[in-house]
Amino acid sequence: MKGRCHCNAVKFTISKNIKTILNCHCDLCRKANGSAFSTYVVVASNEFVKECGDLKAIQLSDNASKHVCLNCATPIFNENPKYAGLKIVYLGALDKANQLVPLVDTYCESQLKWLSELGSLRKMEKGFG
Repeated sequence: MKGRCHCNAVKFTISKNIKTILNCHCDLCRKANGSAFSTYVVVASNEFVKECGDLKAIQLSDNASKHVCLNCATPIFNENPKYAGLKIVYLGALDKANQLVPLVDTYCESQLKWLSELGSLRKMEKGFG
């Protein structure tokens, strides 16, 4: 499965040996990504192959680091010694993200309460305005 950043400078491949696909609702992911939650595809580190481009590591905490494209800052993956040997790849960086479905929600104690209401929102095919 292939992935890339927004500006196409970073390109990578992950194997189909996906450990899990998860939504993380922890405070760190919410703040670091500016989003209600983050969705990740977890693979063994050796199953992630960077084909081109430069990444910058940003230290998020004592343990977690976020690796982003040096040009456009698209987040590509996180690493954490707590999960040694794994790359926590951002679902949105994958070319065929729509083919993957999360299997679990984590850190639900921190989940924003209004997320359960999303199904009742008005749906728009394009942007607002």
